[in-house]
Amino acid sequence: PPCLAMDAASPTTHELQSVADALKSLGDVGVVEQDVLLEAMRTLDPAWSQADLRKLLAAAGLDTSTAVSCDEFMRWLFGEANQDLPTLRSLPLRPEAAAQLRSAEQRIPARPVSVVNELSEHLKVEFITDIEGNWQYMCHFVSMSEILYWEGDERGAWGPGELMLREDGILVFGGDAVDKGTGDIRVVKTLLSLKRRYWDRVFIILGNRDIVKLRLYAELAENEDGSTFEARGGSYWIPDPKPTPDYNSYLEMKGLERGHVSTLKWIFDCNMGCQGSTFGTRKHELAVINGKASDDDVVRSYRDCVDPHSSDPWMLDFLKVGQIAAVLGDALFVHGGLYDECLGVVPGKSERETTMQAWAVALNAWKDEQLRDFEQHPGWRLEDGAHRRGGDQLLDYGCPSNGTTIIYHNPFCNGNPQFVSEAVEDFLQRSGIWRVFSGHQPHGESPTVVRHVRSNLLVVTADTSYSNTKALKLFNQANNRGDVCTRVSLQGPVVHLRGILKDGSSHECRLHCHRDEDQMPDALVGCQLNDGSWVKTVTADGRLVAALGKRFHISAHVMHPGKACLMLKSQFSDKRFSVQLGNLSAEWLLMTQRSVQFAAGPEPTGIEAPDTFAETEFKREEFDEAETYIFDGHGTLWGIRDSTQKTQTNRRSSAQLERVVAQNINQMIAAGKRVLFATNDSNKSREMFVDHLLRHGIRLCDDDKISRENAKQKVITSSFTCAWFLKKANIKRPFVLCSHLGLLAELREAGIEDYIATIHEDGSPKEEYLRPITPANVTELVGRAKDVDAIVVGWDQQLTALKIAVAATILKWSREVASNGGGHPMHIIECSSDHGGVLGVTPDDFLPECDWAHRSIPAVGNGTMCQTICASVGPDVQAIDVGKPSQLLIEALQRPVEEEGYGVDLQKAVIVGDTLATDIELALRSGMRSLLVLSGVTSRDDLENLKDSTRFPTWVVESFAHI
Repeated sequence: PPCLAMDAASPTTHELQSVADALKSLGDVGVVEQDVLLEAMRTLDPAWSQADLRKLLAAAGLDTSTAVSCDEFMRWLFGEANQDLPTLRSLPLRPEAAAQLRSAEQRIPARPVSVVNELSEHLKVEFITDIEGNWQYMCHFVSMSEILYWEGDERGAWGPGELMLREDGILVFGGDAVDKGTGDIRVVKTLLSLKRRYWDRVFIILGNRDIVKLRLYAELAENEDGSTFEARGGSYWIPDPKPTPDYNSYLEMKGLERGHVSTLKWIFDCNMGCQGSTFGTRKHELAVINGKASDDDVVRSYRDCVDPHSSDPWMLDFLKVGQIAAVLGDALFVHGGLYDECLGVVPGKSERETTMQAWAVALNAWKDEQLRDFEQHPGWRLEDGAHRRGGDQLLDYGCPSNGTTIIYHNPFCNGNPQFVSEAVEDFLQRSGIWRVFSGHQPHGESPTVVRHVRSNLLVVTADTSYSNTKALKLFNQANNRGDVCTRVSLQGPVVHLRGILKDGSSHECRLHCHRDEDQMPDALVGCQLNDGSWVKTVTADGRLVAALGKRFHISAHVMHPGKACLMLKSQFSDKRFSVQLGNLSAEWLLMTQRSVQFAAGPEPTGIEAPDTFAETEFKREEFDEAETYIFDGHGTLWGIRDSTQKTQTNRRSSAQLERVVAQNINQMIAAGKRVLFATNDSNKSREMFVDHLLRHGIRLCDDDKISRENAKQKVITSSFTCAWFLKKANIKRPFVLCSHLGLLAELREAGIEDYIATIHEDGSPKEEYLRPITPANVTELVGRAKDVDAIVVGWDQQLTALKIAVAATILKWSREVASNGGGHPMHIIECSSDHGGVLGVTPDDFLPECDWAHRSIPAVGNGTMCQTICASVGPDVQAIDVGKPSQLLIEALQRPVEEEGYGVDLQKAVIVGDTLATDIELALRSGMRSLLVLSGVTSRDDLENLKDSTRFPTWVVESFAHI
């Protein structure tokens, strides 16, 4: 159509048609702001500038500083002769212009909404994030969805129909649509199609992998390659140290020719945070869609998808409709997360926004400005001596080096989720935000949930992209999901997680906005346990899945809710979680399955816990920060060896080492440190253990009766924890297998005196238990113990087959009666689960020709004795362990002194011991730090062979004499 703008701004005919196209949506509007008019024009042609618009307005005789009258502007633009303003569809458009209009209408209808203040409770919001080009995963999610479905004819590679959204559904995509699968194009275009058709009910959050694609326009331009990018000092994914290798070295290593193909491969492999398969997976998808694909097709695909002048800039369109943040009612959706430094920060603005709603609007508007800058200047330009390109601030915002981004933020520390700060809690609370949903950081097979007791804030991180690294990779080399998938949905005040784990089992939980409204066992999801793990979800059979990370490894545990209640950190204490020790079951105490998974993460921060033996170097300053120190006995304080010397000539004797160890501990006691001593030897009472420590030079008290009595609060023996548990469980008449008086002494002190023991009160063995094993002897002794209410197995160094048979018979018959409705099954309690023990150490001159001097003399462990009894009854019979590293011993340590516990703050305590399976495991389960000494049963080789990095101690030294 004739257009007077030709004389005012000298645009091309194409540009004039773009103006007319853009004005379609404004034709029925009275007055619009100039930035709205300019944005409409730029939607179809980014070449229009503010200066161009002002020229047009001046030529039309309109005020260039105020809002614009659409009526006056269009009358001038199309000529005064048209008294009745034409609609755009009635204009005599060229066929190609009409096609352009139809394409434009489908692409970008309007600016996405950042904030929806209220959501109707009948609406269901579903959240999916970090698809990363995995088309099969997206289709799997749709099959589980309650709001998405396919409709219409089969579309082959594009799905079994057109993806539709139900009327009561809202879909939020959490970012990172591309990079690790053979479905980049299909994922993005399918999400775009949903957004265009359900504009106000589909929200797309942008991830770092989405935004970073903008860089490819400039870096794959004519006459550009990796070396020119390096020469410009371009925006590296990891800015320092710079990527290795550089472009020229990469060409030599890979045997590639200089050009766009090798440049793109180098970008993916070295400086875009992708993985080596990204180039190949795009090539595969292009072949699936088009029938065949070359390397050059891959390059064109990546450059054209962000080219403002391309006929199908699908990735650029995706970025246009996407947002950095969206608020739906009381829920916030971002890709990364929030932290103190980023709160309210909008790049380029000096003042911070004070509410989440205002901040989301401002961030998204800034993103739009950056994209307009990119559309005008997508290639390199020299500005103030620096090489720049349009939208480069947005590129930086999506990279790890940006200190205020909410896109690239790792909410985990050392592989474990963290509470947000109080400042973040307060900011969200002021904004009426009670739930935060994000992706970006993978953490196992199911979303990670963090409950904030202080504010009731619920944070859900739903990236499960590394849930099964052993998944089939035949058609997708980057497939690390397999069949794992979780649907995250929210409706009203409830968040619902439901999905499939990698073993094919299902999980599900419902979480209320207010923690008090949650039902058990779902109420435990989002709570942290003493060992540092977080409860993530509930399996179909009612067990809990908890995960503990260390760097990029996740150790997943499946446990009974009762055990989780015992392990809860103190800040999550609640009456609903209290456990009566009398109701304990050995089966659910021991019902733990572990698996170790790899979870990819961002670059190391330098604060990760040890990942190898070499990283467990002792740090005295950190060690001294603790409030309580708990020392093991044998192998740590006595019976120790010098592992630093290979020859007998230079090796220090055990006695020499023991003296230095005692001196070091006495210095700690003198300095006012709280020092406790723990042993799994049930043959010693606390009083006996105090005497033993004093004889070895440990000055834990003065040598008088009152001091010795008080010192009992400084030692913990498995005989004490056994008596402590029996008292709490209201067990009054146990059958006790033992060979020493220590266990019986602790029982009497706990008020349990009506026991039946296998020794006399003077410690001598009862002759009847030393007789041969016959039916008559077994039934006679069982008859004497017919009214016992538990079996207790101490470290009986005079164990006989008859004792085993009597205990097994009592246990078996009581369980059979219970199974027929005759009460509860009888407990069997083991004072320790140790498989082996140490009777002593050979002298320095013992058989030197065999090199058997100073060798530990093994003994059958307490746990082996008890398991013999259990195995005699049946394969499903389990004992309750009360020694190291049991949950009951941990419970005794952390319970207040008023409840006959030790009142230890586990987070401020250190375990010092020589055994991985007991001492270090006790520290790991309880959340304490640990110092492993190599003066006992554990060697350097044992540590080097330890495959699971989540089981490493905090520090390692040769002995406590070496600190």
